[in-house]
Amino acid sequence: MEMVDILQPPLFTRSGQVKERRQAIHDGDWIGTFNLWIIRTDPEPAILYQQRSAEASWAPLKLDASVGGHYQTGEEGLDGLREAEEELGRNYDPAECLAVGRKMSVIPDERGEIRHNLVTIYLVTDNTPLKEYHPDKTELETIVLCPIEKLLKLHTLGETFEATGLTNTGEPTKLTVTKDSFPVGWDNYHYKMARLAKLYAAGERDLVY
Repeated sequence: MEMVDILQPPLFTRSGQVKERRQAIHDGDWIGTFNLWIIRTDPEPAILYQQRSAEASWAPLKLDASVGGHYQTGEEGLDGLREAEEELGRNYDPAECLAVGRKMSVIPDERGEIRHNLVTIYLVTDNTPLKEYHPDKTELETIVLCPIEKLLKLHTLGETFEATGLTNTGEPTKLTVTKDSFPVGWDNYHYKMARLAKLYAAGERDLVY
């Protein structure tokens, strides 16, 4: 069983209560989530996106942050880096990850339950070729590289584009990216992250979500 800490608004500190993750979601509790955005700078600025599994209980087949998952009991901050190895077979030095803030996410899942997540957001640079990633077959369908300029045009002008990627069996692939490729959210999360990623790829580090 995956146990999680229940967070207490308004500061979202640990309440001292611990529940099984599925039960916490069912009860509408606030729980902590980790997002790591992998940014490529060479040959052009791009974000590595994961395409969620078709069997996922939330946002199946949608494009999401490079790495993501719920914090388990007692975890916080960069403890979530374990997800990078589990989902992509990648290890990152915590000193190389940049914290850019937290966001509140309130979104329905495929069971019709509303998830209340407090998301802690990090950025990291990784120019490793896609063939050296190992997408988890149970959690991901593909990983794709989305050029930042094309993402910005998609979010502002609706211009679709084709992204190169790697399937969870290690095969090269391509994916047409549209506005419908991303989970529905109230705060334009993916557009905001594309803007932050552009600044980050240009060398800026004083960034706040």
